[in-house]
Amino acid sequence: MKPINQISIYILVSLMLASCTTEIPNDINFEPQVFISGAITDEKEYVTIKIQRTVPVNNLGNDPINNAQISLYTKNVSGDRELVTSSFNSAEGIYKSSEMITSIVGNTYWIEIQLADGTFFKSDEEVLKEKIIISDVELTYDYNRVTFADPVDDANFYLISLKVIDHQDPDPEKFSKTLGLTNDVLFNGSDKATFDDSYHLYGTPRNLDVHVSISNLNFNTYQYYLNQLDQYEAQIGIGVEEGTNDIGLLFLPPPPNLIGNIMNMTTNTRALGFFGVQNTTKFVKTY
Repeated sequence: MKPINQISIYILVSLMLASCTTEIPNDINFEPQVFISGAITDEKEYVTIKIQRTVPVNNLGNDPINNAQISLYTKNVSGDRELVTSSFNSAEGIYKSSEMITSIVGNTYWIEIQLADGTFFKSDEEVLKEKIIISDVELTYDYNRVTFADPVDDANFYLISLKVIDHQDPDPEKFSKTLGLTNDVLFNGSDKATFDDSYHLYGTPRNLDVHVSISNLNFNTYQYYLNQLDQYEAQIGIGVEEGTNDIGLLFLPPPPNLIGNIMNMTTNTRALGFFGVQNTTKFVKTY
């Protein structure tokens, strides 16, 4: 299946690009807004949430928000609500749960945040979906194909990462990576669903390590990634040139105007950023 949107990135981490910048005056009145980003996955892990204010375009720094109160909640399939944790350690606007969190597939998760000035935020309640089974990855002269099983009777949305490390390359830090977003409209319930990529082909592969990950997303998180990818492509285009040190969608800085699944309950408006709930499967194949 052709993904709805896809970006392919060829990366050389060891090379730093020189750049030339010219300062352009910005006379537009700037009003800082709160940006919240974080996620919970199926892994037993510390949950990390970043809270900051947006800054003017000519400001390369950050404006972290400290002293916020964060609560992580869950609700089981019976509708019983429970506080998972409200204990977070913070530094420079980055909040990390004081203990590792074990999530439960099928449960709903969300966060509630109150700032020092009383402003209250709440993310949409989203279900932690089941893990996807990846059966194979195939590299040919025509395509790179990931085969996986799509759950039956459910609308699913995926973030798919395909990373290839060529051990014959003299630079050990060099690799290619593709990020794709797709839904399951064309293969709903198939145990042989496919994701194809043809940006960087390998023919008869040898001495390669292929790392695949598929994140099973809720629609809101999927839509957020899709919008983020659209913004990124608008800035640099699809297919970044060899030598860039940009490492992809998941590691991009927060866009200045990207609305996600978080509600400012004080003003009854959508806030910037998102809190994702996603289950990720990883798969490695060596040629």
